[in-house]
Amino acid sequence: MELPPETVLVFDQEEDLIVFESFAHATNYLEAMDVSEGEYTAAYSPEGRVLVLTAPEGPEGRVVLTRTARSDRADLERRVARYWRRHQMGRSPRDPLRTARFLMDRDNRPRAGWLSRVTALLRGNR
Repeated sequence: MELPPETVLVFDQEEDLIVFESFAHATNYLEAMDVSEGEYTAAYSPEGRVLVLTAPEGPEGRVVLTRTARSDRADLERRVARYWRRHQMGRSPRDPLRTARFLMDRDNRPRAGWLSRVTALLRGNR
C-alpha cells in the first residue's frame, strides 16, 4: 500500500484526523489562525516521524510544516486508535498507514452532484 512520499497526518483538538497527500496540500488547506490558536495538536508522517506546524507570520500569515529528526510511532498509533474509537465507531481500527490510505481514498472518491442524486431519487434508485 503505497502512499505519496510526503503524506501528512494532522490531528485536531477533537481527535479528528485529516490526511494530506503532501506538505503543500497541508499548508494550503490549514489556516494560520487555527495553527496559532493550537487547534492542531499533532502532525506526523505515516511512519511516525514528528512534523511541526507553525504560523511564523501570525494568524494572518502562512502555515509552515517542518520535518523533525524525532520519531514517535507509539504516539501516532495511540492517536490513530483514538480516532477510530471516536470517529469511526463500529469499524475495525486500522494501523496508521491503512488509516491514511482509507481517508485519502474516502476523500478523493467522486461525489454525485445534486442533479444526479435528484434524478436517482425520482427514478426510484436510492
